[in-house]
Amino acid sequence: MSRFKNITLQIHNLSGSVLSLMFVIWFLSGFVLIFAGFPHASKEERFLHLSFLTKSDFDSIQAPSKSFSGEIELEKMNGNPVYRVYSGRKSQKVYNAVSLNESEKATEKEAVNLAEDFTGAKLQSVEKIEELDQWIPWDYYNPLLPIYKCYLNDKDHTRIYISEKTGSIIQETTRKSRWAARLGAIPHWIYFKSLRLQKGLWLKVVAWISFLGILVSITGLVAGFIRLKKRKKNSQWTEFSPYKKFWYKWHHITGFLFGFFVFTFILSGFFSVVDIPKSLVPVHAKVSAAKVWNQKPDAKQHAVISMSDLWNAVKGEKPIRKVVWKTVMNQACFWVYRDQFELPDVYVATADGVFAKPDYSEKEISSWCKSAFTGTNYDLKELNEFDAYYQKSGMWKRPLPVWQLSLHDADHTCMYIHPKTGEVIKSYNSNDRGRRWLYKSLHTLDFPFLKQHEWLRKFLLLFLSLGGTVVSVSGFVLGIKWIRRKAKKSLPVRLKPVKIKSND
Repeated sequence: MSRFKNITLQIHNLSGSVLSLMFVIWFLSGFVLIFAGFPHASKEERFLHLSFLTKSDFDSIQAPSKSFSGEIELEKMNGNPVYRVYSGRKSQKVYNAVSLNESEKATEKEAVNLAEDFTGAKLQSVEKIEELDQWIPWDYYNPLLPIYKCYLNDKDHTRIYISEKTGSIIQETTRKSRWAARLGAIPHWIYFKSLRLQKGLWLKVVAWISFLGILVSITGLVAGFIRLKKRKKNSQWTEFSPYKKFWYKWHHITGFLFGFFVFTFILSGFFSVVDIPKSLVPVHAKVSAAKVWNQKPDAKQHAVISMSDLWNAVKGEKPIRKVVWKTVMNQACFWVYRDQFELPDVYVATADGVFAKPDYSEKEISSWCKSAFTGTNYDLKELNEFDAYYQKSGMWKRPLPVWQLSLHDADHTCMYIHPKTGEVIKSYNSNDRGRRWLYKSLHTLDFPFLKQHEWLRKFLLLFLSLGGTVVSVSGFVLGIKWIRRKAKKSLPVRLKPVKIKSND
């Protein structure tokens, strides 16, 4: 047993000394992340800055080419109607909607005009960057290069990034959001550009640091119990620790009190970049149920509709900012966006014309389920309140009610279907559920009750992060002391000169 104790303590001392500074950084940056994340250009603001499509636009444009593959969106760019055809997460091609020729690249003048219109501020300077920088450190942005980086002359020191290829805004930062990221998201997520752009390497670095952090926290918990001292009657509550020196004593006490939460924070951080092994929680389906349900748009299905007929069908009191071509339940649809960027008016295209689509009924959902998942039993109900898996989101508007479709398949798949658009908003299988609890719940206290009481969730996060900070700071100090002791022992012993008395 004594050998086990010694090994545990040595592992904790070594690993804790190496990683204690990283722990301090994680917890201190976590305070900032509770209130501010990585900067991004608001999707809603970008949508609301789109120019309106008019009848003259629809009279002049052609229907999308049948060769267009991917999601097709019609909107205006620099005053002209264009089709944006998406082939990946960010990759897209832009076509002139009148000629169907690929649009020319955005000029610097056009980028400046867009940036000034978007912010309401005058340009200070502009540069054309050929590679991604600290504020767009994701490799999936590479297809959008080169990018105009516009510096605006406003009190917020705003910077707008506009792709030359697509002529669209892809990032917005302010001095406040940049400093918040420098103190929060960047050190916490290790979002340093040179590392983050190498996604495979970044994942490995975060995973290994987190794994070693788990080792530190587990051995720390064990060491805390090993060093536990039985209290005497009428003694102070801190007397369970055998240590007398300040840093040793408070590292032991706070580690004992908050060590478990430190462990859960690090463990959940590990699962933010690592999936649950399929050997533990198998995934049987080769293609996810959500991908089966949400079909890729087929421009050929929409070819029977002329653009003038489409305009006559969708024109209304509110002007149109964007139209999206969709295929839902094997039916050609048009999603028409007016003043709400996440809630379109839905129209279906038939041989007889284009008609407004009422919300998808239980019968329609059931019918498509039977067609898409032949031979699979299911349960379908209308969900009128958020549950443990379908919750409010800071970035996306989650509608209520929604259709909750639970498949009786090997993966226990559950999908939440938008009643207006008929597409899957969120989907979970057994593996996804495990990761949801191991990551989001443990890392951000994303539990249903706490999500309903946001102030309480943030208070608990702040309190537990404060405890974790004390554990980490005291561990960092002790780590420095431990390294110094080891360094002194490893140095060669200096022999003191011996004076020899002479008889002369």
